[in-house]
Amino acid sequence: MMRDHQQAPRHARRLRKAWWLVPLALAVLVVIAWLWALPWYIEKRLVETYSSMTGRDVTIEDVALDPLNAGVTLRGVSLAGEEQTPVFSSERIEAEIEWSSLWSPGWQLDSLAIQTPRLQLIWLSGGELNLVQLLGGEGGDGQASTPIRIRQIQVSEGRLDWIDRRMGEPITLTFEQVQLDARGYDSTTEEPFTLQGQADWNGGSLSGEGDMGFSPWRVDAELSAEQVPLGTLSDYLALVIRARVNEGSLAAQLRVQAGAASDTGTRVTGSAELSEPEMLAPDVDEPMASANQMVIEGLVFESGQPQLQAEQVSLREPWIDVVIDEQLETNLTAWRPPEQEDDVSQEGDATDDSSMQYSLATLAIEDGAVAFADRHLPQPFRIDFSALQGEWNNISSAQEGGGQLALRGEVSDGSPMRVEGAFDPLGDAMQGNLNLHFESLALTTFAPYVREFSGYEVEQGQVTLDLDYRLEDGQMQTHNHVLLRRLELGEQVDDSVTELPIRALVGALQGDDGVIELEIPMSFPLDDPSSVDFGGIAGQAIREVLENLLNSPIETLSETLDAREDGNEGAQNDARQDDSEQNEDQDEGGAAIYERARTPM
Repeated sequence: MMRDHQQAPRHARRLRKAWWLVPLALAVLVVIAWLWALPWYIEKRLVETYSSMTGRDVTIEDVALDPLNAGVTLRGVSLAGEEQTPVFSSERIEAEIEWSSLWSPGWQLDSLAIQTPRLQLIWLSGGELNLVQLLGGEGGDGQASTPIRIRQIQVSEGRLDWIDRRMGEPITLTFEQVQLDARGYDSTTEEPFTLQGQADWNGGSLSGEGDMGFSPWRVDAELSAEQVPLGTLSDYLALVIRARVNEGSLAAQLRVQAGAASDTGTRVTGSAELSEPEMLAPDVDEPMASANQMVIEGLVFESGQPQLQAEQVSLREPWIDVVIDEQLETNLTAWRPPEQEDDVSQEGDATDDSSMQYSLATLAIEDGAVAFADRHLPQPFRIDFSALQGEWNNISSAQEGGGQLALRGEVSDGSPMRVEGAFDPLGDAMQGNLNLHFESLALTTFAPYVREFSGYEVEQGQVTLDLDYRLEDGQMQTHNHVLLRRLELGEQVDDSVTELPIRALVGALQGDDGVIELEIPMSFPLDDPSSVDFGGIAGQAIREVLENLLNSPIETLSETLDAREDGNEGAQNDARQDDSEQNEDQDEGGAAIYERARTPM
C-alpha cells in the first residue's frame, strides 16, 4: 500500500507535464496547417489581386514556400491575353516576401526573380501602356491601384513583344534573351524606379539604362543599338516613305524621353549610323537607292508638335535611281509618305503628315551617283552621274525656297557637271531656283531626244548646257542655254516629226567653228508636263537664231546656204541617207528654208 501511495503523486506530476505538451502540439499543428494552407492562400490572393487589377484571368500552376527565408516560388504563371497568347507568362518566379504582406493591403517584396518570362508590352491607341495595369496602375474595374513595393526585380532569358497600336495596323518588335535589373519600384509614389538591361534584337543587340515610372507614366533612358537589321524597323519606315527596306543595319546611341519626363511629347535625341542600306521601289523588287554608309548626327525628334531635326546627315557612296515613266511621272514620289485616310501621331491623336516640321543643317554627299532614265520616249534615254561631291545646307520647312545646294561631279563619259542653287526636296510643293551646268557632253548620249524632236539619228557632236530652273506655285520656268559643237546628223528615221529642213538648218546655223548656240525658254505646269510641245519650243528657238543672223537681206542668207550645201554635197551624199531625202534638202533654196523656219509649226 505504501508503494501505491508513493506512485500516485508521481503519476500526477507526469499528467501535469503532459498537459503542457497539448498546447505545444496544438501550436505545432496550427503552424503545420498554416504552412500547408499558406501556399493556397498566397495563390488565391495573387490571383484575386491581379485579376482585379488587370481585368484578365490569372493562373498559377504551383506555389512552393520556403518559410525560413520568407521565400515563395511560383511556377506556370500566366496572365490571359486577348487571343491564345498570354499577355504575360513565366515558367518560374521566385520572390522574397515581407511577412507583413500576408495581412496588410498590397505586396512588399525584397526581391523578385522572373525566369524565362514572355511579356506583351502594348502601347494602346490612347497613348497609355498596358504595363501600368500589370504593375499596380488603375485596375481593370477602375478602382484605385493595389500598393506594390519591390526593392529589386531581376529578369533573365525573357522575351518582350513590343506592340504599337497607335498606328492603325499594329506594329510588333520582338526582343529575345532579355536581361533586366530594376530597383526601387513603388506604386504608391510618383518617384520613378531605375532599370538597366540588354536584349537580342533580330540578330543585333539593344542595351539601355535609365528611369521609368507608371503613376504618372514616364521614361527617361539611354539606349544603344548595335547591328540591328534595318528591315526590323520597316513597318515604322513604311509610315514615312513608300520606298521599302531591303538591306542594311542600324547602330544608334539615343536618349528617349516620354510622358512626365518630357514636355514635348515623345522626345528622341542622339545619333545613328546605317551601314549599306538599300531601298526598293514600292511595287516592284527593284533597287532604287543605296549607300555604303549613312551617318546622322544631332538627331532630335519631338512628337508633341511634330518635328524632326538633324545637325548633319553624311552620305558615303550614295546611289539613287530616278525614272520618268511613260506617263511623264517620276518615281521620286516613293520618298514621300503613303496616302492614308487617318494618320496617327506619336501620342495617339489624329494628325496630318504635312504638319511635321523638319530641318537639316547639312546634308553632305561623298562620291555619290545618280542613274537617270526617261522611259516616255520611243527610244528610252538613260544617263549616269558619278563622283558627286557637295553639300546641301539649311533644308527646313520653316523657310521658303529650300536649302542651298552645291554639287559637283561628272557624267558617265567623264564630262564635268555642277548643280547650284536653292531647292527643297521634302516640301508639299516643289520650290526652288537651280542652275545645272554640263560641260562638253557627247551628243550621242542625247540621241533619243534628238531623234524624238528632229527625226534624225546623231553621228557625233558635243553639247554644253546651262539650265536655269525656277520652280514656284506648281510651275516650272526655265531658261536653257545650249551650245552644240560639230553636230553631225545621221539617218533620218522619222520624216513626220517636223517640216523643217533640219539638215540644212544645221548647216546654216553652224559657224566656221562648227558651233550652234540656242536660247530655249520654257514654262509649264509641274503636274502636267505632257502638255508642253517641246518640238515647237525647239523650232521657235531655231527661228529666233535665224532672225538674229539676218543682218543682211534674205538673198545673202540664201547664197550662204546654197554655197554651204554645194561644198558639202559629197560629204552628205553617203550610205547613211537615201538619195531622194538628200536631193530634197539640197534643192531647197535659202529663202525657202528661212520662210519655213520662221513659220510656226
